[in-house]
This record gives sequence, structure tokens and C-alpha cells, in this order.
Amino acid sequence: MPQETDRKMMEILRILADREEVLGAKTIAEELKKKGYDLGERAVRYHMRILDEKGFTERIGYAGRQITDKGHKELEKGLIYDQVDFIFSKFEDMIYQTTLNPSDGTGKVIVNTSSFVYDKNIMEILKSVFTKGIAVSPYVKFLDPLPEVGNEIRMDTVCGTTIDGMLLRAGIPVIPKYGGIVKVEDYVPIRFTELISYKKTSMTPLEAFTDKNMTSVLEVIDNGNGSIPANFRLIPKTARKNAVKIFNNLQKIGITGLLKMGDEGESVLGIPIDDNMVGIAVIGGIAPLCAAKEAGFDVNIKLAENTIEFGKMQSLVNPKPIIKTTGPGIPEKVKFLLSKAWN
Repeated sequence: MPQETDRKMMEILRILADREEVLGAKTIAEELKKKGYDLGERAVRYHMRILDEKGFTERIGYAGRQITDKGHKELEKGLIYDQVDFIFSKFEDMIYQTTLNPSDGTGKVIVNTSSFVYDKNIMEILKSVFTKGIAVSPYVKFLDPLPEVGNEIRMDTVCGTTIDGMLLRAGIPVIPKYGGIVKVEDYVPIRFTELISYKKTSMTPLEAFTDKNMTSVLEVIDNGNGSIPANFRLIPKTARKNAVKIFNNLQKIGITGLLKMGDEGESVLGIPIDDNMVGIAVIGGIAPLCAAKEAGFDVNIKLAENTIEFGKMQSLVNPKPIIKTTGPGIPEKVKFLLSKAWN
């Protein structure tokens, strides 16, 4: 069935659910017109018959239709599909808004905005993670003056999606694919153990991994073994040389976090790659905040929330990365948390 027809029928279900009463074709047509759908009563009756056949609505005599329990479930499912489209569209929009020049550090970057109660201990944890290089960048911006202990503070950190923006601005077609968790052993990233697809989830991919039980960033800092959040994207093989140059320039201005860039068709941290493509894995920008949550602090994280001038951010530390580069990857089956994301 054509997508536009599906959308119109979904709007009819929404109208019936919102009004919670039996409605006739005339009333539904009037409500649809308010939403930008200019359907006459005859067209509405046609769509209603289809909904009746599917069991999503039922006719109540000559008064009209009402939504069924099955219709309510279908409507909930439709809202999830809407959210899936919104999440990916949001990331695409943020990527296009990125204007950072990797040569001189001018322009805008995408940031994650986090809020937490100010405490010296949480600040020490954040600085420790930034120092160890388990972040996209040590540059942050405090949106409030540093308060006294016990007051809430908001902080912007550089989001890994900024890198997608940099690749795109350089003319490299980049495909954001997954957010996930990477297992680290002896400071070496081994493989993704969990993945969520950007195009198949109703939440921001790394949002599912911000729970304190999902990551172990603090353990990686302490002994080199644990799990860290990461993002994965694809670029054409012909763009690899240019991408390497971009990452080198980004590192000079304080943006890094590269875990691995494969060769053409080379598996990257357990993810198989098609011929003519190159996989890139980058540390998730939320890693320092995940560490704070692991330590028991209440942190509210909003991913890819905004873009700000990179020049207005300041470096908290001088990072000395502890994560080592990894060798050729071996394709392994990685578990998708799609069902968890949809829930």
C-alpha cells in the first residue's frame, strides 16, 4: 500500500483516538483538513473501509466509526516509526550544520548537553576520562557559572557526529551506521559487543548505552579492560586517504577519539565491511559522562543537542590517550539491541 495512503489512515486513527468517540466521515474529513489532508467524505469512507477490514476500526451503526484495541496498538507502532524517522533526520540535520574547519579550529561543532549536580568528585572523574583520551575531545563549554557544591550545572561536550560533518564537508560521502559498545582488553579495542542501527531505532543510538551497567569506562582507565561507547560509519575506499588527512588535522586542534579506520573491505572491530568501502570506529562523545554515571552520579545526557562555535569551548586537560591501535579485524557476529531500543 502506498506510503501516503498509510499516512492518511494513520491520521484517521489518531483523530479517532484523540476524540475517543464515534465519528462520521464528515467530521473526520474536517479534522483531516486541519492537518493538511484535503480528503472529501467519499475518500474518507474508502480509507475507513480499509481500516475496518484490517480490524483497526469498527462501524457503529449509522453514527460512524470508532478505533479498536488493535487500532490503538497499530497507532502506537506508527508513532514509533515516526520517531525512527525523526531520530535519523535529526542526525542528518546536525551533520549539515557542522562548519568546523579542521585546519584552524574555526566554525561550529555538534555538542552533547549534560546536566548534573556540581561536585568536585564528578569533576575529577570527568577530567580523568578526558586526560586518558577516552572522548572525542577534551574541549567543553559550561553553560552556567561554576556553582557551589550541590547546585546543578550544564556542560557541552563535543559529539562524535561532528566527525561525520567534517567528512561530509570535505566531499566524502559518509554513512552513519551504528552506535554501540566496544570491548577493550589491555587498552586495545577488540570488537563491538552491542550495536544499534541509526536507521532502525526510536532513540538516539548511544542513548541505550548510557546506563551505568552498560559501560565500564572507569575499569578501562584503571586496568585497560572494559567496555566503552563508540560510533561506526562507512566511507568509500577512494576517500580513505583524504579521511586520514582530516583525522590528522582534527587531532591537531583537539578532536580525536579514532579507534580504528580499516582498509578497503577490512572488518572493523567485528563488523564485516563490503568491498569498496572503509569502516571507521570512533569513541562515543558521551564516554566521560558514562564514567560519571558508573560512579553513581546522576547525569542527564542529551545527545547531538546543538551546535556551537568550537572557539568558545575550553580544554579541561591536556590528554594523553591510553587506547592503543588495533590490528586487522576478524568478522564476528555482533548482537543488535534493536528490540531493547524499540521498547
